[in-house]
Amino acid sequence: MAGNPASSIDRGSLTAIFDADAGAGTPQPCLQCVQIKPLAATTGQEGSPERFRVVFSDINNFVQSMLATQANHVVREGKLVKGCFVRLKSFQANFVKGKKILIVLDLEVLEQLGVSEKIGEPKPLEIKQEEDTKPQSTTMSTNGFYGNRVGPPQQNQPTTPSRTGNSSSTAHANIYPIEALSPYAHKWTIKARCSHKSDIKTWHNKNGEGKLFSVNLLDESGEIRGTAFGEQVDSLFEVFHEGGVYYVTSPCRVNMAKKQFSNLSNDYELMFERDTVVEKAEEQSGVPQVRFNFTNIADLQNVEKDSTIDAIGVLKEVGETSQIVSKTTSKPYDKRELTIVDNTGYSVRLTIWGNTATAFEANPESVVAFKGVKVSDFGGRSLSLLSSGSMTIDPDIDDAHRLKGWYLAQGKNDQFATHAQMNGTMTAAGGRGDPMKTILQIKEENLGMSETTDYFTTKATVIYIKQDNVSYPACLSEGCNKKVVETDPGQWRCERCDKTHPKPEHRYIMSINVSDHTGQIWLSCFDDVGRQIMGMSADQLMDLKENDSKAADDAFQEANCKSMNFKCRAKMDNFQEQQRVRYQVSAAAPLNYSSECSKLTELIKGYNIRNGTGPASSLYINDATPYPTLQPTHAIVKIKFFGLNRMDLLQREGKYPLPPQAGKILGVEFSGTVEELGSQSESTFKKGDEVFGLAYGGAYAEYITVSTHMLIHKPPELSWEICAGIPETWITATQALDLIGEFAPGKSVLWHAGASSVSIAGIQLSKAEGAGQIFVTAGSDAKIDFCKSLGATAGYNYKDAKTDWSAEIMKATGGKGVDIIIDFIGAPYIQHNFNCIARDGRIVQLGLMGGATIPEGVNIGAFIGKRVRWEGSSLRSRDEDYQGKLRDMLCEHAVPRIVRGEMKVPVEKVFPWAEVREAHEFMEGNTSMGKIICRVE
Repeated sequence: MAGNPASSIDRGSLTAIFDADAGAGTPQPCLQCVQIKPLAATTGQEGSPERFRVVFSDINNFVQSMLATQANHVVREGKLVKGCFVRLKSFQANFVKGKKILIVLDLEVLEQLGVSEKIGEPKPLEIKQEEDTKPQSTTMSTNGFYGNRVGPPQQNQPTTPSRTGNSSSTAHANIYPIEALSPYAHKWTIKARCSHKSDIKTWHNKNGEGKLFSVNLLDESGEIRGTAFGEQVDSLFEVFHEGGVYYVTSPCRVNMAKKQFSNLSNDYELMFERDTVVEKAEEQSGVPQVRFNFTNIADLQNVEKDSTIDAIGVLKEVGETSQIVSKTTSKPYDKRELTIVDNTGYSVRLTIWGNTATAFEANPESVVAFKGVKVSDFGGRSLSLLSSGSMTIDPDIDDAHRLKGWYLAQGKNDQFATHAQMNGTMTAAGGRGDPMKTILQIKEENLGMSETTDYFTTKATVIYIKQDNVSYPACLSEGCNKKVVETDPGQWRCERCDKTHPKPEHRYIMSINVSDHTGQIWLSCFDDVGRQIMGMSADQLMDLKENDSKAADDAFQEANCKSMNFKCRAKMDNFQEQQRVRYQVSAAAPLNYSSECSKLTELIKGYNIRNGTGPASSLYINDATPYPTLQPTHAIVKIKFFGLNRMDLLQREGKYPLPPQAGKILGVEFSGTVEELGSQSESTFKKGDEVFGLAYGGAYAEYITVSTHMLIHKPPELSWEICAGIPETWITATQALDLIGEFAPGKSVLWHAGASSVSIAGIQLSKAEGAGQIFVTAGSDAKIDFCKSLGATAGYNYKDAKTDWSAEIMKATGGKGVDIIIDFIGAPYIQHNFNCIARDGRIVQLGLMGGATIPEGVNIGAFIGKRVRWEGSSLRSRDEDYQGKLRDMLCEHAVPRIVRGEMKVPVEKVFPWAEVREAHEFMEGNTSMGKIICRVE
């Protein structure tokens, strides 16, 4: 800690912030944080951002403060803690219900001043009596002082609501930040930009009719939605214009936000009332333009379905306007399909609606920014502009300029990948690329058993059709299809349309039993699918049943044994007070045998886990694994060998948190040959190269797609088996020792689980880099002797109840302790680690094999007293750039030594890949002293 941090604090600055009579103060005051705690989440508002309440002190006084959400990162990063010192860079002072509240928009934690107990005895700021009648706002940023001097109060004059006209900032002293608005705030005015304005919407129902429109209002602190109903629509619709800046003054109701109608993160929304005052601001500076948080197109595969994001891309294709009819309202809607691309090498289809679609005039090669688009899994991944979203063509922002420059220089000639095969291959039934499943997989994977709907395609043969209730009489009105009732002979009544027809149109509601080589399943089908199966309309079939029962029976027999691709959805349903999964067919198509043959050539073998998770016996080879899809920066590698790791066992049991890039197939390290290369892959690789590398998953297969950033050329001196055992273990050891542990020559290191593959690599790296002492723990004397043969100074059998390994290490280090501890065990070792760690030591937590809960009675005093840094890490969750740097370190420091024989990669046993289950059981036995490798045959 700095010698005298108290001298850095700006005493009296809080008074200057809130009291204009105190005069100007320091533009960026230095304060001490004396308390911080999270605010309770708003009930029923899932996904709302975290909020933090902070108390700042200037030694003389303290004040309650609230962090704006854009400043939350200083808490998440562990920088803003109790006792630290900060410099406020941007803030706003407010009075809420008689209390002084400081809204902090931006701050810097002064880490060089360290952390201290509370300095002095600060007192709460006193509130002057006149403050109740003299509301004051001080909106501050880095170029402002603590407040503007407020003139004498004006006489209260009766006013009427003003809907139009301009207003200057001097008429609005009490400017609130949007971030501070709540149902408890009164007599406020916000100054905000209208970032989006909806069309007027009307509704009609049994309770009456009405109309509304909404706007999104944006200031420096945040964004909020405002809605006008009825008469307020007539008064305000022509006042608001997108891009304009307005003063909005209470009375205006602040309600809980209805998240289903808004894509904003604010917990609240505004409802304009009769007396709400809206005025256009003459001075528009200081209010930001539309704020975007873009997701690039390649990353859409990692975004959850139905999420709302912002997107930007170059317009590649513009479709024609088309029209669809809503199934629920029977109203027509205009739509237009756009295709956008970006510099990640991906394209995506984006749908715009209504007036936005019909009035769209942007030319191809324009840059278009979208705020508030919904992510769909239709066609793998697609986007749809929400009614509350907005679109900007060729915006004047850095992201747009970069995209435009890239496209003109290179992008217009590139080929772009899509997400169409993200969930599986496209089927003959058309539409989305739902995964192809056998009937056994449908049941074993429990499709439809979760809260969300599951989609899949299955290839099956019709073996039985229920002939009872095969159709229903439907309304003849276009787009209705509701069931009609015969009130009198020749009089069929539709309650929805309020019409009577002389006859109905029969529509199929079929229940069919289908079969493949793995089992049978019941499917529900509607009219379009029924026509394909029966080869006739439901009207024709009903006519046969009434007039020629034998012909009808023959029609059903003809429909049996038809093989088709069925595109289905699985959803939990209630039937007679019992829950069951209903499998509904949305589309079907006859088998295209030429296409089916082509698909068979694209299938490979890969290991799956029966039921998703389970013991080693649940592993099986799936002969219908799709051939991987090549991405621009990737290579497809034909695998010869792959290595087993402890995380494979945990993933198989459902106990490993997978990164979004990982699929269901196990395995992260491999060796093999390059089969294909993407258009943006590293130029040092070519087809046919012998390589080994690290992946996010998928190595238990014949082929894998992997970033070329994570590939390494195989040295001819090393075998395929050894190369398959290098990437994960040696890169993990390098990361733990050098990047996190901050190793330097002469430091001492303790490697737990000394005979594990990572520790085997770590012992040798520690020795090669000049460690002073190298200690290990292991479960047998044979393993300890093995570790000593690799370079360990001493080892301790953790199963020996008579030996306290932490005490022995303290003796071996002369009471100093060990500088770096690499731990895979967790809970049972925590106290021992604290006992033997040196002052300013590093504990790197790579695993929790012994448990994650700190045992009762653990004394963490050494954690503070010894100034220990205890950091956890997971290599698999790191991005490609981070892993690529580690790959380069491995190639520079470790691989040459392995080639020269100075370092060893012990291989305990090689299994044929048909015996992966046995390999897993062997690893679970904890007897190995080297890598376990599988050979792909």
